[in-house]
Amino acid sequence: MTYNFQRSLDFVFRHECVFAPGHDGDPGYVLPENVSGDDGGLTKFGIDAADHPGLDVALLTSGQAAAIYRDGEWTHCLCDELPEGIDTAVFDCAVNNGVPVAGILLQRALGSFEFPVAVDGEIGPATIWAAAAAHAKCGWPFTVRLLALRRQRYQDIALHNPALAKFLKGWLARVDDLERFLQSTI
Repeated sequence: MTYNFQRSLDFVFRHECVFAPGHDGDPGYVLPENVSGDDGGLTKFGIDAADHPGLDVALLTSGQAAAIYRDGEWTHCLCDELPEGIDTAVFDCAVNNGVPVAGILLQRALGSFEFPVAVDGEIGPATIWAAAAAHAKCGWPFTVRLLALRRQRYQDIALHNPALAKFLKGWLARVDDLERFLQSTI
């Protein structure tokens, strides 16, 4: 497990885990949850039953969750090839919004910094190259733009689907925490 993956996973777990009382931060005491209005159904470590049919989510361990994220969102977004910081931002977005959305937001951010790539949600060699170039040339402002696009997406979701508006405050708080987390690792 790479350092960047573990660091990114630790951030995701901070937002995706519900711990038994008195056991905050202990991955052996993560509780499954079923949040009203969340289509994922039973969820543990952010892994939901709807997207993982046949998986016994209630018995999921932190190691199993890590493997699912490593083989899923991290690998599909080519996070090992993205610049440090951008990898975490894209990974967290993929976990919370899906891989295609993470790709689209990254590609839109690249276009806004004059590194145009196809906005198709597929992170491939051109997107990786552009992300490295944008990160090298623009630095932190590029990451800020990527996070701003994610905030706007959440606001748009809440505006167009009032049933999901109850999640907006939490979604925005997560992005704010991600921004602080990334600033602390620079």
